[in-house]
Amino acid sequence: MLSEKRRERNRSNLGARLKDARLKKGYTQKALAKALGVENHTMISQMELGYMAVPSNLWVPLAETLNMDRYIWVLLCTQEYHPDMHRSLFGNLSRREIANFLDALHNGQLNDLLKQQN
Repeated sequence: MLSEKRRERNRSNLGARLKDARLKKGYTQKALAKALGVENHTMISQMELGYMAVPSNLWVPLAETLNMDRYIWVLLCTQEYHPDMHRSLFGNLSRREIANFLDALHNGQLNDLLKQQN
């Protein structure tokens, strides 16, 4: 279970983003659960309300299903649920800088990006 402070922050941050993205794409909680292969649709409600963390195995499927920028979404999840790891990996880089880095890495353009940094 998440602490009350974490739940409150999650409600106004990740949970709200998830709900907004779901509504924008026209999914009900039940339909989104079905699209993700989640048996219990109340799990979507619990994530949106911040009563449970978004499971890491759903980070990318949620982003892809709801047409969210997957790098930004995964970064937000990492920052929220694993802040020490996030700081260790990315320090004070902005979300957009990190997303650009990850996008370049994913597209095999990391060397080009690193050359630009020098």
